[in-house]
Amino acid sequence: MAKNYKLLIFSGLSGIILALSFPGWNFNFSFLVWIGFVPLFYSLNKGSRPFLIGFVAGLIYFLIVFRWLWSIYPLDTFGIQNKFASLVVVFLIYIISSAGMAVFWGLFGSVYSLAYSAEAASATKAGQFTVFRKIGSKLSTASQYLIIPAIFILLEYARAYGFGFLWAGSGTLFGPHWTMGNLAYALASNNLALKLSSFVGIYGISFLIIVVNFLFFKLLSAPKTQITRMTLVVAKNLQSAGIVILIILLISLGPKLLKQKSPPPDKEINFALIQTNQPTKISPTPKEILDAFKEQLDLLNRVAKEHPESQLIVFPEASDFFKNLSLFLTSSQIPNYFSNLFKEPKLIVAGARIIDTDDRAYSRVFALDTKKDIIGFYDKRLLTPEGEFLSYPTRFIVNLLSKTKISEFGELRELGVGDKRVSTVNFRGQFSIAPIVCSELLAPDLVRKTTLGSDIIVEMASYGVFHGSTVLIKQNLAIARFRAAENQKPLLAASNMGLSYAIDSRGNVAFRTQNQGAQILTGGIALNSQESWYNKVGDLPTILASLALVAVFSLQLTVYRKIKTWLWRPKQSNNVNNL
Repeated sequence: MAKNYKLLIFSGLSGIILALSFPGWNFNFSFLVWIGFVPLFYSLNKGSRPFLIGFVAGLIYFLIVFRWLWSIYPLDTFGIQNKFASLVVVFLIYIISSAGMAVFWGLFGSVYSLAYSAEAASATKAGQFTVFRKIGSKLSTASQYLIIPAIFILLEYARAYGFGFLWAGSGTLFGPHWTMGNLAYALASNNLALKLSSFVGIYGISFLIIVVNFLFFKLLSAPKTQITRMTLVVAKNLQSAGIVILIILLISLGPKLLKQKSPPPDKEINFALIQTNQPTKISPTPKEILDAFKEQLDLLNRVAKEHPESQLIVFPEASDFFKNLSLFLTSSQIPNYFSNLFKEPKLIVAGARIIDTDDRAYSRVFALDTKKDIIGFYDKRLLTPEGEFLSYPTRFIVNLLSKTKISEFGELRELGVGDKRVSTVNFRGQFSIAPIVCSELLAPDLVRKTTLGSDIIVEMASYGVFHGSTVLIKQNLAIARFRAAENQKPLLAASNMGLSYAIDSRGNVAFRTQNQGAQILTGGIALNSQESWYNKVGDLPTILASLALVAVFSLQLTVYRKIKTWLWRPKQSNNVNNL
């Protein structure tokens, strides 16, 4: 029992190391992601409770990564003024979310233990048949470096579904969308990882991370002797090291061999991002609405006066700019307002909460040509549980504390899921944009499909509910870099109570605001006419390849065991009497 406790502490060390490598800190320890799994692998090999060992590592990791959930406390933004009730709700959301995601790491521990023990058995229980000893040894040594990462990738893909099931509600969009905590995001500052993501996405990068971690584990756990220690280590792992070196070489040389063209430097657009600093409230006063609108007008006027070259102007999520403008101007006065403000036509993108013909509320993004009218719109599809709809578990908890709060939340904040409307907006043949709204940034495949055929990804976010959490802002910036690099498209992000930034098609941050205050961010960004491989096929090849690896390995073990059993059958004696 004492040994198991020590191994649990050791597995928890993996969670701490990996969490330190993840974005959200004031330091960059991303290199730790390459060794963070080593203590976990050690614990799994020594321990007798693989699920618990994996679960503990995952729980520590997600408790640290999800620490930004505490920034929603207190819940006065949602109309819950009782601080004790807020504390209970936030604590339960935090613990359930972290534990729910850790379950998949626990499952990885269990499957890892089964796979590893099966491989070891195939190598050591070959009896007198030398040929099977050799086959089993090869199976055990070589396949681990592919099977173990494949198992982890499949469970990570399932985890991206898991969060949606865990917090399911009327506004849930089921799919592999919730990728927060994915190990690949730790490498957002690594140009090689960003380049690789344009081929294999975040799951391909996570695969490589596990391969390298497992290699380090095998090197450290190899037999030691006083005289030939290094010789034995290198000899035992030479084949495995060769596999990893080959993978790294292919990653490094692959993009050069493909000779992808860089974005033409002369094809560039000028942008202006409106960053606001308006706290989110469930029912703002008329004065607060007026002050917020005045702030938006002042920032837009600054763009018109100081940066008239801007072709694309983006407001944050649910800014209500067009809605508020319609309260003060008639439908005939609005075109005159924009014509007087801008001499040349501009594309302005802004969002609002609207009630559609089906009497449901949506988070809608409008695209306005200042010399014409609204030329396109998009309704947010991936809604945030507890922020834009109440999940069934939370609805039950809140119902016990205050039934009136549920109906109030439904009236003021509950949103419907948008349809699959194509969101691409073409602006006068100069460029085309596709908006993604806040939490949709987390969904690689949703972003890929939503932005097909566009030149620019426009992200609109608001961190008002999270009280401007710097941890969440930094994590989302890392995620945004991967979305841009995966699709090889520039990404422009305008935020409320956050940071705004412009990311080029290679995932590099070209421009960003330095603080969360109200301001504008302007500049020029190059477009990329080339579609990435990931933009065409998504995560499917990586997931199918992982499935194939696991299937082939399982088939190999099954065939090997059947042949071994057949050869080792005890011979029947000729003296046995037939009854």
